[in-house]
Amino acid sequence: MTIAQKCEQCAGKGLECTSNYIEQLQSKPRRPRRFRSADDKEKRWSGDEITRVSPTVPSRQLSNRSAPGGTTTSVSSDSTGTGAGPGPRMDDAMAMMSWMTPSSHPLLYTRPGKQDKVNQQADLLRYLFSPTPVLHNDWRYSDVAALEQARAKACDLWEEQSGAVWDETPSAAHLSLWAAGEVELERVGQDLVETFFQVVHSRLPILEEAQFKAMYNDPDGAMREPLSHALLAVVLAFGARFTEHATFQADREEMSGREAEPGRSRMSQLLVIRAREVVEATKAFRVATLANTQALMILEGLTGQSVMLKKQYRACNLALAARHLESMREPILHITPAWDDKLRTQLAIRMMMSFEGAFFRLPDAAVIDMVPLISQTLVSASNDDEVWLTAARAGADVCTKLCAELWVPRTAASGIPLNTLRDFVHDHSKWRDLYSSKLGLPVPWPGHWTAFTIVKILSTDVLYHALWLVAERAMADFGVQEAGEDAMSAMFSFEVKQVCERLKKEAMHSAMRIAMLSALATEQGYLRVDPLVLYRPIYDAGMFLAREGLDDCLGCIAGLRLYSAAYPQIWELAAEIEAAFFNSNTQPLLDCPPLI
Repeated sequence: MTIAQKCEQCAGKGLECTSNYIEQLQSKPRRPRRFRSADDKEKRWSGDEITRVSPTVPSRQLSNRSAPGGTTTSVSSDSTGTGAGPGPRMDDAMAMMSWMTPSSHPLLYTRPGKQDKVNQQADLLRYLFSPTPVLHNDWRYSDVAALEQARAKACDLWEEQSGAVWDETPSAAHLSLWAAGEVELERVGQDLVETFFQVVHSRLPILEEAQFKAMYNDPDGAMREPLSHALLAVVLAFGARFTEHATFQADREEMSGREAEPGRSRMSQLLVIRAREVVEATKAFRVATLANTQALMILEGLTGQSVMLKKQYRACNLALAARHLESMREPILHITPAWDDKLRTQLAIRMMMSFEGAFFRLPDAAVIDMVPLISQTLVSASNDDEVWLTAARAGADVCTKLCAELWVPRTAASGIPLNTLRDFVHDHSKWRDLYSSKLGLPVPWPGHWTAFTIVKILSTDVLYHALWLVAERAMADFGVQEAGEDAMSAMFSFEVKQVCERLKKEAMHSAMRIAMLSALATEQGYLRVDPLVLYRPIYDAGMFLAREGLDDCLGCIAGLRLYSAAYPQIWELAAEIEAAFFNSNTQPLLDCPPLI
């Protein structure tokens, strides 16, 4: 099978695609059912429980459907090694899996019966908050696939810690929460949902808050579709990154006490890992629904794979979300953008894909064919929200056009055409003239502004300046196409020089501006609750200043270290900026606190 025949998910992960085999099996004609006599019917199994038992399987119980406060999800072996806790170690889980495989012994399994919505949601909470690996399917989901990945050394999430997270002893706070029962799990879930809508939804407004909370609090509501498990799982996991709940704080403190690295929460790590498992188990990557589209968009920022993969990052979840939205072809309600979920989701995908494409050099093919997002009548509107939406679309258009010209093999081979740089300078300057006075962040900002208003305007300001850094870096890497032509006229030579100087000047000003805004946001604590929106511009600005030997990069280092409270993997980016500064300058860098 060629790469072109692979689905987007498997191609992004570099795995063998099985969709072709599935299609072949589905297309094969089915065998007709054999006529069964009355004697055959008496021999058939009755009831919902179907088991296959091997006489050599050890007689120990793997799971129990009773309340979480009374039992654990799996039984640990009698290990006497150091660090053994109340849950099974990773090697014990691997031992269980070794004899549970079909090649050695038939698998003992249970077919779950039909459940109501309340029990299904309760089972999802049990799975997400389980302190030990879940090795059964009584709750519809399990950690077997994640454990197999860990055994094969194929972990691709920072939260998995190369599989070590399964080997760790759960914290006392985690065990206490589990022992408290289902009611306490529901209360913690409500706190995580509330945190998500306070922190993440304000930056990614694609859900209807009142409707989502009503569906969570009353799953069995009459005449109401059940809440998507994939969407609920990613919302809970994202809320866990930023929650100030006492249980998560205690878990983070205990984890920090065990190691000298920046604080991390094992509970939060497990929620992230299991949220992606729920998304995969519910086939959100394949089934095109609005809930699956929204779940994939939230999952992209939740996992933070762009920090780990770096140049190999391809934003697969966003690309699949864009395809889902395009394939549904549902009508868009043009009443008001604020109340139309489909319109808000389209706008969010357009913005995320365009800026991700610019920052990570992704070919921007997924959003080029999307329908117009906002009515042209909004361009001259005076409402603040409509002005912001119009500015967002205009900025996304600039990014899309830039990506289509820069991140192609032709540009890497022969340089950036002068027309591309000229058009970018014109378009970006025009955006500044139209919207910077309305959406730029004044320093100091008015005292009556809310934190939400400050963060939204600060993000707009940072993203505008970050594109100058993207263009300057591309020019430094690829060069200008006309500059390499021997027969270049004096007029072209002068224009190339002017464009290059303009980009370098704008890049220096933008890096200084972002560093200043990063320092202000760090001082106010805003970066502690940023859902992976501003880290890349801050990193690019810090590296630009560090290579120039300017200690203004200190503001970016402090901002990224504060970022690591929710995303510990970003701590390494701050270390990279510091190392780049020392390599370019012998001037000592001022000390900044390890975690603000």
